[in-house]
Amino acid sequence: MIAAIVLSFFTMLSPQKTTAQPAVAPPTMLTVDSGFDPYAALRLLDGKWDLLPASGAKASESVHLENQCAKAGEFFACNQFVNGKNMALLIFLPSHALENGGYAYRNQALWAEGENSGAWGSLEITGVRWTYSSEETDKGKKIYWRTTNVFSGSDKIHFEVQRSEDGTNWTTNMSGDEARTK
Repeated sequence: MIAAIVLSFFTMLSPQKTTAQPAVAPPTMLTVDSGFDPYAALRLLDGKWDLLPASGAKASESVHLENQCAKAGEFFACNQFVNGKNMALLIFLPSHALENGGYAYRNQALWAEGENSGAWGSLEITGVRWTYSSEETDKGKKIYWRTTNVFSGSDKIHFEVQRSEDGTNWTTNMSGDEARTK
């Protein structure tokens, strides 16, 4: 679950439309063509963010994140600081284009404290929706995790962290919003 929470810090608000200004979509994977860069959307993670949980264990307690991201060979990595403390190195490896025009990745969190990193998770980016998926075993029982991030421009994210015991029925454990700080 910790990996799901750390990865949930990469989320934005649902798109909001106003009559005064058209909605602006962030650079995401909308189509796959010869000029497609599977790292373009991941670059949105770089920078400083304020996260405000709406629900969960510490609802309404603001969290300050800083992601220092770079491409290294075929990998994309973000060193993530939470409230000024170095927490994890988040690693993304592009996998393949999706039939719906998005792109799939493998992802992993390596903890600064040296904790067990667990198995690789998956990330699918389609348009403004990013879905992280992972599994863990708790007392011999498989637990599924899903974090959904919906971007509203390149500076806002809405996220939901969900848990399931069967991979079908989901319970939201945490949700909230993130905004890039200037």
